[in-house]
Amino acid sequence: MSFQDLEAGYAKPPHLLNNHYNSSSRQLQDKGDASQSVAAGIFKIRTAILGFDRLVNSLGTPKDTPELRDKL
Repeated sequence: MSFQDLEAGYAKPPHLLNNHYNSSSRQLQDKGDASQSVAAGIFKIRTAILGFDRLVNSLGTPKDTPELRDKL
């Protein structure tokens, strides 16, 4: 790209340039996406464990029913 291109407004937007900054930015975004995915997975697992724990704690109580045991 030449100086005349810049003056004429033919510059590429920064997100289309292939340079170190953009590749680093993409890597950070990919790591952020992966990190977010892992955090969401951990949240789902934790929620499932807490629900299971609540059901297990109901065993042997008046809330203990055949339906409860089927859920477990």
